[in-house]
Amino acid sequence: MNAKNINKIFKAYDVRGIYKEEFDEEIAEKTAKATAEFLNAKTILVATDARDSSESLRNSVIKGLLDSGVNIINIGVTTTPMFYFAVNEEKTDGGIMITASHNPPKYNGLKIVRSEARPIGEDSGLSDIKNSVLLNKFKTPKIKGNEIKKDLLEKYVNFLTKNISDLNIKITADFSCGASSAVVKKLAEKLNIKLTALCEVGKKQTHEGNPLKDENVIDLKNKLKQEKVDLGVAFDTDADRIFFFTPKGKRIDSFTVASLLSESYLKNNKEQFFVGSVNISKVFEETVKENGGKYKKSKVGHVFMKQAMRENDAVFGAELSGHFYFKNFFYADSGIFTLMKVLEIMKKTGKSISELTEKYNRYFRSGEINFKVKDKDKSLNDIKNFFKDGELSEQDGITLKFPNFWLNARTSNTEPLLRVNIEADTEELLKEKINQINEILK
Repeated sequence: MNAKNINKIFKAYDVRGIYKEEFDEEIAEKTAKATAEFLNAKTILVATDARDSSESLRNSVIKGLLDSGVNIINIGVTTTPMFYFAVNEEKTDGGIMITASHNPPKYNGLKIVRSEARPIGEDSGLSDIKNSVLLNKFKTPKIKGNEIKKDLLEKYVNFLTKNISDLNIKITADFSCGASSAVVKKLAEKLNIKLTALCEVGKKQTHEGNPLKDENVIDLKNKLKQEKVDLGVAFDTDADRIFFFTPKGKRIDSFTVASLLSESYLKNNKEQFFVGSVNISKVFEETVKENGGKYKKSKVGHVFMKQAMRENDAVFGAELSGHFYFKNFFYADSGIFTLMKVLEIMKKTGKSISELTEKYNRYFRSGEINFKVKDKDKSLNDIKNFFKDGELSEQDGITLKFPNFWLNARTSNTEPLLRVNIEADTEELLKEKINQINEILK
């Protein structure tokens, strides 16, 4: 077991690395033992995504937990949101999901949660678990745990469709060859959704599982141009994210979906709290406040977003990257839960997805620009000094506000990159600011 690899694969939110080269069965088993001791757990729920390496890693996780005297509920291959649901449904002391989220197939890893699917991140226990793995000294109880296998798909579908009736809608969905296809197919049968499925679970993966990248939604866009449907959607591999597309294949920005959902929530109940990541469009915050809501900003990342959601008892939260969080989904993120909310609004209003979201496109945005830089701290400081007249926040990287534009620059928690987002009142001003950032960081 390589200590250098351990330090590399334990990230801010999860454990993740190249299978066999950085992350393997030995590390998975020891991480499971360390998790059992950290949680002082009696029962832990285990699930996997659909990667080829997940079954072998799951067996090692289960061995580590059983040897630690922990009882296991094994729900098999599923999505990360269904895993969150199952931890709450079964009231376990925690859970381990074998997944590398949207990373390419050669990667795998672990998402670890405590009871109620509360995430365990670097500052909330993951560092302690890592140190236990490095120390490699675990207790050996006299009695081993027991494993129970459960199929919770029917219960999950019933949960997702509560108070939802016939939708009578036609959609095309790209599932990034993840387990979300099995869930959505069940929903389609129950709710009269005419579904065209691309990249289903078990099929050959024709693209990476990150729909944020345009090259990974080419198949979806082409299919939308061929068929007449009401909506296109793309899930990442473990389905905690979703991206929406018009019937003609145009990508719909996540902040417009967030704004639409917030306005819908506030029609029935004013003064509710909403949470947005520091890099999401200010339109989200403006929409919340215009409709009587309250707004909080969060650092980027599901661990921080969920913490902010709970701290403020927020009804809904959103990130630029396609994560949508709901109080009535355990303060967690779910692509399919988001889809259900959007389909309900479409049915209730009788409007297309374009009609519903177009009004939120008020400003000009750069999208997230990634820069490879030698010294990330120096680069952040250079940006801060150049734009020193702006209103500064250092909640997550740096955010600088001016009357007619704002920008956020932050270091990535998962990759060796500096990520920059700029939003401006005019296209000309946006281009000017992008050029200035390029000059600073070149």
